[in-house]
Amino acid sequence: MKIPKVFFLLFLIILVSCASTSGKEEEIKQPEVQEVSDAERYYSFAFEYMKQKNYDEAIPLLLKAVKADSVYVDAYLALKEVYLLVGDTSKAFAICKENIGCFTDPESNRKMTLAYASLLDKMGESEKAEQLFLDAIEKNPTDANSYDMYAGFLESKGRYNEALENYKRAYQYNSDNGGTAFRYGNLLFKLEQYREAIPLLKRAKEVFVDDIEVIKKLAECYSELGEYENAIEEYKSVIEIIPKHVSSRIQIGNAYFKLRQYNTAEKYYNEALKIESSNLSVYYQLINLELTRKNLSGVKKYINKGFSIDPNDYILFALYGEYYYRLGLNDMDNQKARSAKEHFDEAIRIWEKTITKTNDPKWINYAQEGIQRARENIKKLIIW
Repeated sequence: MKIPKVFFLLFLIILVSCASTSGKEEEIKQPEVQEVSDAERYYSFAFEYMKQKNYDEAIPLLLKAVKADSVYVDAYLALKEVYLLVGDTSKAFAICKENIGCFTDPESNRKMTLAYASLLDKMGESEKAEQLFLDAIEKNPTDANSYDMYAGFLESKGRYNEALENYKRAYQYNSDNGGTAFRYGNLLFKLEQYREAIPLLKRAKEVFVDDIEVIKKLAECYSELGEYENAIEEYKSVIEIIPKHVSSRIQIGNAYFKLRQYNTAEKYYNEALKIESSNLSVYYQLINLELTRKNLSGVKKYINKGFSIDPNDYILFALYGEYYYRLGLNDMDNQKARSAKEHFDEAIRIWEKTITKTNDPKWINYAQEGIQRARENIKKLIIW
């Protein structure tokens, strides 16, 4: 089961979430298996038309889907989105307004209310959208779902402190809701309150045992706190669920790197490359590893492999400049002034080229600082 995002439901999120929602209905409502199956089939066909932007064909199929299963919330939401895409805002509004509170499970009602509020918000009626949540809370001040929905709205507006307070209330009234626990913990993570986020993400993990987004967020918390062993354990559990999960292997490698267990870090980076041989992110990590080991031949090897995949990658250029800078430092240590200057000059040339290849401030700053370092060392050479 996927955790709903705190932001208002967008088209792709709706499509991704449909399989887990309808699957759950099949388990609970066995007599309606054929109806739900028909709804899924219509929805699937509509999905293909939506990908092709053929909305005229998608609309009747979605209408058949909601007719086949009157509580298939994702079909309603997809239909709402298609109406928006074809410019029929009134029908999009009608779908949301007429179906709020009509579903048997709170999560479906939550999705529909959020969709309606998002429409109001898009139309510049944020106050009405907010009032929708406040009315629900006033109507039932102990309803966890209302606080949860309102918190999501507040978070989308950047009103994080208010959102935290409402997530807190939602969790107090229903600590069994793994979705609330995740959203609450995720916002705490966003606000860099990692220690406070961990118990909430653990609770979410208890509810959604195999949800990798929950597990990864918990692992990220541990990493931010420097608890790398715990992070490794969580990322390894992701690999148990998805054996070829590349990013988890990279993160495990990074955690071992932080623990200065370089050989183990290298092992996981290489495992990632076996799965995705053209993944430049892995090459960045291997280059950084070899820089730390002061193994410049290893640095050059991985830079060359990286450039064979993308000869214009600006991060590789930045790291290539670092390679020449380190050569210059080695020459300085060995009293080879002429060779050192040549290498520093080459580092400067590469870093200047890096700046022309990207708008990423992180790597622009890296290149600019590198140029400054190289020039300072050239001045030292002149003094010699």
